[in-house]
Amino acid sequence: MTSSVPKPLAEGTLSATPFGHVLLSIQKKGLSGTLAIWPDDDRPGQDRILFRAGAPAAGRFLDPAADLERGILNIFHRDQGPYAFYEADLIGDGGGVLRGQVDILALIATALRGDVPKDAMVRVIGKLGLERQRVKKGVPLARLALQSNEMAFVELMRAEPATAAILIEQFGDSKVAQRMLYLLAITECLEPYRPVSQQKLRAVSSSSHPPPRASSPPGARKSVSSSGSMLPPRNRVSSPPGGDSVLPASLSNLPPAKTLSGEIVAPRSLPGEPPGELSPEHQARWEEVGRVIGMMDRQNYFEMLGVKESADSNEISKKYMTLAKKWHPDRMPQELSEVRPWVEEIFHLFTVASDTLGDTTKRVEYQKTVMHGGGTPESERKLHVMVEAAINFQKVDVLVKRRRYDDAMELCDAAMSVVRKEADYPAMKAWILLLRDGTGDEEVADEIRVLLRKTFSINSDHVHGHFVRATFLKRQGDHDKALKHFKKVAKLDPRNLEAIREDRIGNMRQSRGRSSAPPPRGDSNRPSLFSKFFKK
Repeated sequence: MTSSVPKPLAEGTLSATPFGHVLLSIQKKGLSGTLAIWPDDDRPGQDRILFRAGAPAAGRFLDPAADLERGILNIFHRDQGPYAFYEADLIGDGGGVLRGQVDILALIATALRGDVPKDAMVRVIGKLGLERQRVKKGVPLARLALQSNEMAFVELMRAEPATAAILIEQFGDSKVAQRMLYLLAITECLEPYRPVSQQKLRAVSSSSHPPPRASSPPGARKSVSSSGSMLPPRNRVSSPPGGDSVLPASLSNLPPAKTLSGEIVAPRSLPGEPPGELSPEHQARWEEVGRVIGMMDRQNYFEMLGVKESADSNEISKKYMTLAKKWHPDRMPQELSEVRPWVEEIFHLFTVASDTLGDTTKRVEYQKTVMHGGGTPESERKLHVMVEAAINFQKVDVLVKRRRYDDAMELCDAAMSVVRKEADYPAMKAWILLLRDGTGDEEVADEIRVLLRKTFSINSDHVHGHFVRATFLKRQGDHDKALKHFKKVAKLDPRNLEAIREDRIGNMRQSRGRSSAPPPRGDSNRPSLFSKFFKK
């Protein structure tokens, strides 16, 4: 064991970067050294994994494990705690060291079958946007060791490339579909499908070159005790020299979706009416600020700067300098201090537009975003709202299972207030009301009916909606109508065991010439089982 610990190449937390993403980043960069992962409880020490050219070679673990693969798998369930990567062997040759060969791709595929980091999955799938996806040719799918239902999803993609949303809907098992999209995306097995006939993006002049990459900020040094043990990092992340940090893409990099317009409510604030005591000149300037920020909200960067898509870097730079002189916040008079935040935003948008269009790499990526219907502050804001709502909805399901109905209702209402055309939200709210309040209160029953009507107006075949309606009708005593909806659920989702059971029991009763309702329990004309033994 080395007596001192070198400066870490990269560090972060598992709450920001799931463990699988860390492993893939190390593999992609072909790093050699030790990954230390601190526990999310008060236990001393760390799990340490030694890598050789990006592949795990040995490990020393806090929890007992039969082999190296099992030792690494045990870490996947953690969603908290720091990690750090060191360009040194911090494993040693003492007892308790497990050695072997582990394929990271197969390891991650196995781990995801047990636990998927939901927030990361939502972000990764959201990043796929509205582009049709297909499996890349030549990718090592065999290394993932996929099961039969997982291979069926791959074959679906190969048969007909489609958007992530359509693939999830077509496959039938949404959990498997989402997990597979996430797995294939993070292992770089997916690529956008573009027909040969699709118009190519306009070529960008090669005369402009991207600026050199800024040097990464130095990472905080680790404190080393006299025994050579490490203390957990305090800084979130430090980038390795010449490479990116071991972190997933940020939300700001997600491509906007064309279907957001009119479905996502993400209003932005605008300056109010100018005060009457302002001079006519200042009133006109105040109104101009509101008009310009409102207009820029729906413009792409080319439109903001007032240049054509063919404009070169010199033209973009000149246009930016002209606009910057007019809209620099320091040029605003004191009388207009109340609208300064909007002026700062205007200046910031002009600066970002100039920086993006003046850089060849950034410009090409941005043009792809515009081609898919995004690239405006409004679309970016709506996408953030949509992703936030999707993440919160994942939390709703957990809260309902824990019977924290009030907390779940609050998140569900928040999601419904910004995402108007998503059937999952009203169906889930109806389910929460049914579980929390039952059907005895007529006002609650009416609200459940309204929510279900809204659900089916968006999607007439919504599985959860039909299940909620079936359960609602059953609790109200309308068993024949409830059976129709249970049958619908069983048809739409053959894996729903409860619906299949209700369908089977209802069919058995109907085949015997009875109602689908269960027999009455309190028939006073029939002696109960207990009355036979306990006669007065």
